This record gives sequence, structure tokens and C-alpha cells, in this order.
Amino acid sequence: MNLKRCVHGHFYDGDKHAVCPKCGGEDKPAAARVWQEEEPIQGQPKEPKKAKEPVAGWLVCTEGTFYGRIYELKQGENRIGGLPDLDIALALDAKVARCCQITVKYDSEKRAFYAGMGEARELSYVNGQVLLMDVELENRDILQVGDTKLMFIPLCGPDFAWKELQNKLTDKET
Repeated sequence: MNLKRCVHGHFYDGDKHAVCPKCGGEDKPAAARVWQEEEPIQGQPKEPKKAKEPVAGWLVCTEGTFYGRIYELKQGENRIGGLPDLDIALALDAKVARCCQITVKYDSEKRAFYAGMGEARELSYVNGQVLLMDVELENRDILQVGDTKLMFIPLCGPDFAWKELQNKLTDKET
């Protein structure tokens, strides 16, 4: 058996197939293989875990390497930076700090979102303005971290809160 891996990461028997039978992709060169095998591990968001609490909002990448990707925001603090173990990992953007560069927090008591500085020295921006202290976020504000731009889309806020919905459901059951 001549085990090969195509450019899309599928394994196939090179003795039986000239190209990948799944996608038609060809075997990738060894130099490209190392780079491409590491990319999904660092660049992909962490696998979704069972939600301990419902989503509070989203960040949608509108510009940069992660264009089109959607990130869920939870209640409390959401840490954004280059490390894969952060809440939102932007490891493939070379201008994003490895540590937490920016945070997005949801305060369930005030029903408001805030952007704040992380531990990094690199600057981050909200609507083109440098982020130097916590800033309250509004619907469709743009956060810039490195070369990545993320549009803020809230679910929770003055007109909706999960706690309020849960209370209504509990009242109906009794």
C-alpha cells in the first residue's frame, strides 16, 4: 500500500489511485504538507463545546484571513488573540499578538457589551479609534485586531436577556 495525502488532507492508496478519489486533489509536496497540516490546528476555532450558557452575541469576520467566519460570544469575558486556547483564536493573522490582545465582555446586569484591552502591547481598534480603555459596543461596531476586522452583532441587550426568558418559562411551568 502506498499511502498518500492529497492537498485537501484526504488519505488514499497511491497504488490504486493516481489522484484522490474523494476530491480529485493530487499529492502535495513535503514542504507544503508540513505548513498545510499545521494550519487547520492553529487557524481554526476550537471545536464547539456543549454550551454551559446560551450565546450572547457574535463577531463576524468582515476582513482578513478569517473572512466570513462567525464567532460566538458568551456572557462574561471573551478573550481574543493568537493562541488556540483563547475563546477566539486568530493564529493565522501574523499581526495578532499570541496572548490575549482584546476582550469583549457581556455584563448581564447592565445588559451591555464592552471591548477592552488584553495583555498585549499591540494596538486594537473599535470603529477606527485606538482602544485604550473599555468602550461600550453598539450593534455593527467594527473591532480590528491585527489585519482582522470583526463586526459585532449582539443578541442580548436592553430588549432581550436569557435570564428574563428563563424566568418567563419557569413562570409558565408553575
